Formats: sequence, structure tokens, C-alpha cells
Amino acid sequence: MAIRSSPISAAALGAVAMLALILVIVAVVVLGGFYPVAASKSDPPGVGWLLEESMEHGVKASAKGLTAPKLSQADVLEGGSHFKGMCQACHGGPGAEPAEFASGMNPKPPNLAEAGADWSVPEIFWIARNGIRMSAMPAFGKTDEDEELWKVAAFVKQLPKVSAAQYASLPNAHEDGEEGEHRHKSGDNHEHSH
Repeated sequence: MAIRSSPISAAALGAVAMLALILVIVAVVVLGGFYPVAASKSDPPGVGWLLEESMEHGVKASAKGLTAPKLSQADVLEGGSHFKGMCQACHGGPGAEPAEFASGMNPKPPNLAEAGADWSVPEIFWIARNGIRMSAMPAFGKTDEDEELWKVAAFVKQLPKVSAAQYASLPNAHEDGEEGEHRHKSGDNHEHSH
């Protein structure tokens, strides 16, 4: 007497075989060094979209429940001074181009005067505090106080309204001298020479 397989068990066996084949292909690509990891190369089709979508949805989900503190205009301008020292090299600013090295980054750091419009202040804060994996966006929450990062986030949200002249007039909170002092999580005030 012959045993006949049910359509469900044949489908399950086919799904397991397909999954095994996919895992073998992924292992060959990853372990064989075939995936392009050079920042000078573009992502393969679909990979950039997958990473961008994952980042956007991950940030929005992670920032849910965060509430921006009430900040004065002076606080926002102080955030601009920190932005100048912490963010301008990669992202540029009104009338200020990013540093030359930023052109070699992949993904390219966004112009925050444009990209900031797509994010809420809590989402910008979350990004600044936690960073974005595999993007060179550092997690400033490891070194800088939340109070400072909220001010930076509020400034980023206002970037589209900041003129080049207004931005140029802001001091760089991370330059040498009295204006170059800022507080890190350790509580130490110190100066950076960038």
C-alpha cells in the first residue's frame, strides 16, 4: 500500500527547502565576501530602500512617547551653536557646505534643512541621542547631555527658516576658547579642538 503525501505536507516541505536554499545563498554571499561593503559603491538594488525604510520606521517607533521639553529661543540658538560644532562637518548648514570628507560617506548625510522637515523634534532628538547604525551617524547620547541634544533637535527643526547670515553669526560651541566649552555626561566642562 502506497502512502500519499498530503498537499499541506508537500507545501511545507517545499517552503523548508526554499528557506534552506535562501540561507545557503546568503551564506555564500556573506561568507564569500561577495557583498559590496565599500562606501564608494552604491547599494545593490533594493538594499538602499530596505535600509531607509527600516531606519525611518525604527526611529518613528522608538521615538514614540518622547515629549520635547519647552525651550526658549535662546535655547534653540544654543542648540544651533552645538549643531555647528557637532553636525555641520557632515550635514552642512545654511550657507555652509559639509566638510569634504562627507562626500565620501555612504549613505550620504542628508541636508538637515530639508530632511529635518520630515521628522518631529522627538524623532530628531532620538536620532542624535542614539545614532543610526551603519550610517556613520554617531550616538551623541553616549557623550552629550540630553538637555543639549534637545536644543540641537529643536534647532534642526527650525533650520529651514535660518538664513545663511543668521547661521554664520552663531558661535561654534565646540571651538577653542570660552565659547568652545560644553558639558559631557561625565559632568566635565572641557574644550575641544576640532
